[in-house]
Amino acid sequence: MKKVLAIDMGATSIRGVIGYIEAGFLITEEVMRMPHKLVKTGGRLRWQWKELLSKVERTIQDYASDIVSVGIDTWGVDMGLLDEKGELVSQPVSYRDPEHERGYRLALKRMGEKDIFLKTGTQVMPINTLFQLITMKEYYGDEWKKAKKILMLPDLFHYELTGVMACEETILSTSQLMDLGRKQLNESMMEAFGIKPEMFPPVIQAGKKLGNTRTSRLEGLSDLDVDVISVCGHDTASAVLLTESFKNPDCLFLSCGTWSLFGGLTGQAVLTPEAYDQSLTNELGFDSSHLFFKNITGLYLVEKLKGQMEEEQGRKIDYNEITEAVRHSGYTGLIDVSAQEFSAEDLLAKEAIGNYLMQTGQLLPDTDMDYFKVIYESLADKYMEVRKAIEGINGKRYQSIHMIGGGAKSPLLCQMIADRLDLPVTAGPVESAALGNLLIQLKAAGELESMEEGVRMAERSVRNNHYNPS
Repeated sequence: MKKVLAIDMGATSIRGVIGYIEAGFLITEEVMRMPHKLVKTGGRLRWQWKELLSKVERTIQDYASDIVSVGIDTWGVDMGLLDEKGELVSQPVSYRDPEHERGYRLALKRMGEKDIFLKTGTQVMPINTLFQLITMKEYYGDEWKKAKKILMLPDLFHYELTGVMACEETILSTSQLMDLGRKQLNESMMEAFGIKPEMFPPVIQAGKKLGNTRTSRLEGLSDLDVDVISVCGHDTASAVLLTESFKNPDCLFLSCGTWSLFGGLTGQAVLTPEAYDQSLTNELGFDSSHLFFKNITGLYLVEKLKGQMEEEQGRKIDYNEITEAVRHSGYTGLIDVSAQEFSAEDLLAKEAIGNYLMQTGQLLPDTDMDYFKVIYESLADKYMEVRKAIEGINGKRYQSIHMIGGGAKSPLLCQMIADRLDLPVTAGPVESAALGNLLIQLKAAGELESMEEGVRMAERSVRNNHYNPS
């Protein structure tokens, strides 16, 4: 019986989960969880890199005698720059840093937004790696001049663990630097913006053994013998493995966390003007599969509103209280949750929602708790809009939704989605990204004959909930 360790990193917390197979079931144990936040350094919003890396190192040390491998998945688009000695040029900058807008605006002066989409297949957003790099190159030249290599965030962690540089394809597919139709770096477009293709290491598929901690750059790991597996570096790609969509083309996936990612799997990338017009995106999933979906601000709005109200009222607000307030609220106003103002790091959620409602001629809610009803209803409404867009482009009608992530814990939200979209919803597992990470490692360790076998095992091992339209 071989045990593996998944490090699953979200934008507000990271977790470590050990998994193994016993009597035909996937057994999991959470062994680490740590919240983290952004810090402003050198005028930029940056991740607490040293703290995150130190926590990963200590977790591997604590469980090295039990595990055969480790793999790390993270959120998308963020990266680190390495100098000629292989050292970080600076702390990795967060996608929420507003400076990326400058690179985005500059890029659009050189190449039209639609052209950028058609060359890559990626939804054009200021947070994307392409615009981060342009911002760095044009406005932070001292850091850019030192940069010799670019590593996406999970690849950067794996580099520290092994000393090996590589670009795992699912995380790279979030960058706006790939031609997703051909599944390779778009070198001509990169060169158009002054980014040298050789700054990126070779592109690899998930499931490959990268190396071992014996060659780690971290002194605390170099005496240990733990393989490092390049899992699906993008947490969404890892999570989608646990959905019905992975094996059923008529099922939509909804990864509902800080961000909502809603869509399905397609036989090939959809690089059409219609996909651009609907702000849809393509990414790669496990085994180079094609994911076609829309990025939407998700529970971030709920988290921001909850934190703001707790501070104003001087008390903790329980999610059960929010659920009951939404259930009994008669307020019917809607916002566009994908509007740019709702994704700002310094968001004051109540004021932003109120301003949007007034600007669109809607009445303000009667109570503070009614603002949660606005968010819940607006999320369901946006999902319906996206479903219609995808079905219109694909020329098909989907039959069900599989919902994963934190939103799957809310029976009320799940039922609202089932009702609004008139589709049955399967909800769970919540920690699906970590489970997908574990399955890829267990297959690499020879514990699974196929990923399909692993998915079936995971389905037997976790409890999902089901909601029918009412």
